[in-house]
Amino acid sequence: MCEQAVVFCKYSVTGLAHLVHLNLRVRAGLLMRNPRHNAWRNATRKDNIVPAAAPDSPLRRRLLAAALVACLPMAACTTPPEIGGSFVQLWRSHLEWTPAQWRERLAATHALGCKEIFVQWVGIDGEPDNTWMAPDALIRTLLDESAALEMGVHLGVPYDERWWTAIDATQANALDAYLQRTGKRAAAYMQNAGWTKHPAFRGWYLPYELEQYHWATPFRIDKLSAWLGAMSEAAIATSGRAPTISTYFSKLPTLGTLTDLWGTLLERVQLHPMIQDGVGVAGMSNYAALTPLFSMLKTRGARFDIILELFEELPSQKNDGTEFNAIAADFGRVKRQWETARQYGADRLVAFAIDPWVFDDTPGSKALLRDWKAALS
Repeated sequence: MCEQAVVFCKYSVTGLAHLVHLNLRVRAGLLMRNPRHNAWRNATRKDNIVPAAAPDSPLRRRLLAAALVACLPMAACTTPPEIGGSFVQLWRSHLEWTPAQWRERLAATHALGCKEIFVQWVGIDGEPDNTWMAPDALIRTLLDESAALEMGVHLGVPYDERWWTAIDATQANALDAYLQRTGKRAAAYMQNAGWTKHPAFRGWYLPYELEQYHWATPFRIDKLSAWLGAMSEAAIATSGRAPTISTYFSKLPTLGTLTDLWGTLLERVQLHPMIQDGVGVAGMSNYAALTPLFSMLKTRGARFDIILELFEELPSQKNDGTEFNAIAADFGRVKRQWETARQYGADRLVAFAIDPWVFDDTPGSKALLRDWKAALS
């Protein structure tokens, strides 16, 4: 039935379907810069229009309606989103979790198709009241339970939460001191931790987010390159793999571009970029802003991942970035993200994050989990 529906739709309403798809993309501001660009253009040729029916005639409307009804079974035949991994954010509350709780949560994550998890950080450095580290027993539990599920684990080094203050600082010595301190801290952790020998270990993650606003000038990029270079060397020396690190497109006005930033970084440092799709904040149109970066990475033959945001940010009373309110995205939007992201040649599509946005006890999360499971069944 599915194959018949596909064939019928292909020859009956291809032009209509592609035109509707194009209209949605144009309204969303997303340019069709992908291999399928010619597909929708060719689909609008006159020889694809249903014959013997004027454009606005009742006959044409009935034919199109019948064609669309025949296409409905395709919904059950489409490939569900394939998410290769998800981030796991550790918080102090997780320090109280039992191995059984982790076993249940990781099994549920694996059931949604995840083959890897990215533990965003193993601890937080900051002011005395906010500083903590996950005990070795917790990290070992994550690794052991993931190994039992044949899942890989990327471990994030300790994160210094004063990152945004440091990169906003007007005094250069404040940033220099921060970079020196955090670079040494990260390298020491990678060198002293024994997790690289665990069969579930897949590599190190650097829990700092890069964008083109704060790193626009050659002088700043030089500092960033030196800092990342030392951590990359430690990661490769201990694991044999380049570390992963997140990046996103900033909407703040700047002369810098993500393409220029990453072109320079990859010339100097071995890194595996993980590109946040930004849809949770900026909508699907954010893929248009990321397209030049994807193109550059593809031209270079660089490996990268795309992070799919599973939330939808809500308006806040303050518009200064100090408040963040969000709900779980609906499954239809997540599927659109997946369909768009998979066109760019990423190594992995990684969710941010299944926990909490799929597992939270809210109507939106419950609906997302229900629809996700239904698509996999």
